[in-house]
Amino acid sequence: MTKDEYRDKVIRSINKPKSQQTAKATKYPQQHFNEKECKLCKKLFVPKAPSELYCSDYCKDYGVTNAYYERVYGITIEEYLTLAEKQDFKCAICKKENFAMAEHHSGCLVVDHDHRTGQIRGLLCHNCNRAIGPVSYTHLTLPTKLEV
Repeated sequence: MTKDEYRDKVIRSINKPKSQQTAKATKYPQQHFNEKECKLCKKLFVPKAPSELYCSDYCKDYGVTNAYYERVYGITIEEYLTLAEKQDFKCAICKKENFAMAEHHSGCLVVDHDHRTGQIRGLLCHNCNRAIGPVSYTHLTLPTKLEV
C-alpha cells in the first residue's frame, strides 16, 4: 500500500457528498453567497450555505479528519501517515494490517498514546489496542511493552 492509498482510506467520508446537500442560497436573506476561499486548498468557490468551508468532498473530508487528529492527538494527517508508512501500514505490536470491525470503520490503524502526557507511542490494530487498553503502561514505550 502507498501513502496516497492509505490517505484515501483514512479520510473516507461519513457525510453526505456535496452533490446531495440540499442547502440553497435562496433560503437565506441575501439570496446569494459571494465566492470564498476553500479552507484547505485555497481555491475560490461559491458556497451553498454560510457554514460551508470547503470547495469539494475531498477537501471537506480531509479537513474534518485532519481537525480530528489535531484536536485529539495533536498531530496532522500527514504526521499520522508518515508514522503509518514507517510501520509499513501495520500494527506496531503484531505487525498485521488492521481490519474494519464494522461498515462505518475505515480499517485504519488507531493511534496509541499516553492518556496523561498525550505522547504518541505508535499505531495499533483494533485487537492490540483493546488488549493493552486496560493495562497501565503509561511509563513504558511501545517496544518495551512487547518484551513484558
